[in-house]
Amino acid sequence: FNNMAKTFGDGTPYGDPSWYASVYHSRYYKQTHEEWRARCRKFVEDDILPGVSEWEVNKKVPRDVYVKCYEAGLLPCVVGAQSGAYDLVPAEAPKDFDYFHELIFIDELARCASGGVLWGLIEGLQIGLPPLLYFGTEEMRKTVAKQCLMGEKIICLNITEPSAGSDVAAMKTVAKKEGDHYIVNGNKKWITNGIFSDYFTVAVRTGEKGMRGVSMMLLDRNTMPGIDT
Repeated sequence: FNNMAKTFGDGTPYGDPSWYASVYHSRYYKQTHEEWRARCRKFVEDDILPGVSEWEVNKKVPRDVYVKCYEAGLLPCVVGAQSGAYDLVPAEAPKDFDYFHELIFIDELARCASGGVLWGLIEGLQIGLPPLLYFGTEEMRKTVAKQCLMGEKIICLNITEPSAGSDVAAMKTVAKKEGDHYIVNGNKKWITNGIFSDYFTVAVRTGEKGMRGVSMMLLDRNTMPGIDT
């Protein structure tokens, strides 16, 4: 790792992550992490930095950027090393994939200096897809999860409401069963990527008051009427 400071950092005292320095040793950062950082940096410099100012003005990340992020093999890393995301798509995971690879990608993406671009590109996926990956059906994993991991569709997590933020158990969005389906009524607010998402992982009340009456549902903007963002 003696070349890390030259490869990634500017040599500014306290201006680079400590593991860039040749005098620093970490039991966690290995050759695989160095190679992954180079891969992440190339994507950011080639596909993010040239357009970030325009996207800030337009307040929108173009859809093809999500696909490019997947094609670079990076997008699936943001939902966790234990999620099995790379098993669902034909993309190459980094060697010995762990949570430090995910951290490195976020660190490199932050170099674009736009919180809006960073959050718009990965954060909806990062918090919206894991509930489906861990608790969804196999069909959901093979269809919805795959589409999101490949950048073809966008997903978001919907919990916060105008009157229920930290107190999730006080949420008012209700799902009532009618026949073989549910009718969902309620409002969500401050939802990352919510305005332009295709899928919504939504916390709803299906039972009694309090946390025991809360369930999670997957809503699809394209097939379920009445979703307004």
